[in-house]
Amino acid sequence: MGAKTETKARHGSAAERASHDGEQQREQRRHQPVQPGIDLPVVGHVEYKSVGFMAGLGIAGAVGVLEWPVAAAIAIGYALSRRE
Repeated sequence: MGAKTETKARHGSAAERASHDGEQQREQRRHQPVQPGIDLPVVGHVEYKSVGFMAGLGIAGAVGVLEWPVAAAIAIGYALSRRE
């Protein structure tokens, strides 16, 4: 039996290692404490600081401090950056 065969048998394939790494990451996320916030039906769990930021953007867009498309673009960018 060659050295490559022994190494492959010992460590598994790249797909198996990737699958195992993904399982470890999901397990770590499952054990992290949940941040205080609000559970929304479509969005899911949203932290209070994110709700405050989005509310501030909405008010700024409604009052005219920011144009509403700019406020919407900022809100979308913020939401995408907060995704896990």
